[in-house]
Amino acid sequence: MKKSIFVLPLLLLSSLAVAGYEDHFPSYFEYCTGSRWMLQSGETGGSPGHGFTYIHGLCKDYRSDYPRVLPCAEVSEDLQRLYPHKGVGISLDKNFTNVMWVAVPGRDFMLSGNRSPEPISRARINEHLAEVTRLKIFDGVRSKSDALKALNYGTSEYLAAIGLDTLGTDHAVNWARELHCVSIPVPATTLGKVADFLNTSNEQYRGERQYEWSKLSNNCVHISINQSAALGLNKPIAVDQTFLRKLTNMALPANGFLMYADRAVLARTPSLRKLQKSISEKGFHHVQVGALLRSYDAFPSGEYFKTDELSVLTAPRISKPWNLLSTPRSYERRYMTPANSELKANAEMWVTRYQRLLDRVESSDKGSAVDSYLSQQLEISKKIAAEE
Repeated sequence: MKKSIFVLPLLLLSSLAVAGYEDHFPSYFEYCTGSRWMLQSGETGGSPGHGFTYIHGLCKDYRSDYPRVLPCAEVSEDLQRLYPHKGVGISLDKNFTNVMWVAVPGRDFMLSGNRSPEPISRARINEHLAEVTRLKIFDGVRSKSDALKALNYGTSEYLAAIGLDTLGTDHAVNWARELHCVSIPVPATTLGKVADFLNTSNEQYRGERQYEWSKLSNNCVHISINQSAALGLNKPIAVDQTFLRKLTNMALPANGFLMYADRAVLARTPSLRKLQKSISEKGFHHVQVGALLRSYDAFPSGEYFKTDELSVLTAPRISKPWNLLSTPRSYERRYMTPANSELKANAEMWVTRYQRLLDRVESSDKGSAVDSYLSQQLEISKKIAAEE
């Protein structure tokens, strides 16, 4: 686990960078993979770690007593005042029974519990759990975790216990895990589609049917990939696949990060032909300005979590022989260049790329959908590149 004596300043700079990012990209998808967690008691989480998403522009639906989401533009002013947030974290847990996922309001609360990196004390945990209850993150959620079996569902004791049981996985994830993330802008018009997908995914377990987590065929990565598919970023992945398909298409959280990094950040500039096809089908292309890599060291070990020796399982990728044994950390070392991780440098790179593409547009195609899209993206890139 790498360390930094400048963690606090770096976090503040990171928070400012995210705020600037959101000014230019009011709707975006972010996938994060987290290493396995360890408790001071010696208990450890699964070696594959955890994967979750954050969607800016999507909000928790506080009109419902059950986890649902809706585009933030549709949230009433009264509810925005009571529960102010501009995006929502989506996390699936293997112990949930009547839902697949919960919605956590706000990126900072999802990742860091609104805290700067510090050893987290029990007192801090209790404060955080009180806020988890106030935000109604687990209202309407049943869990089969052993930690909850002796408690009455829906009571304050139950809500506090489920909050603690999911701490470092479904909220305040960075307290327990090293994180590697990929952010990808999406059109606001896609938010309704992903809300419909997520709500349908949960509603199927609201009755007698129970959600059954599967390590290989129905886990946190499957729902993440299918969220981004609803946003138009990739093809969906089937759940409950055949055994052979599971082995050749393993959905591990770390591999999910590598997939998004390859697909959106490290991919070649799309050709005019590919742009034309993508824009005609969905109005944008996922390889674009604003697709960035991010990474966060786990918080220092505190009274509850031990974060000194974190690791994560990454499967070899047969389809990527030149990157067969890559891991999130190796990608960080090789590819976390300014152009891939800092918005201004990324925009400067894309000014050149978009201009080259525009120069290739035939005079007969001036004013076409591709020409308009490239001109718009170029202006966004120039505006960001010109900022101090």
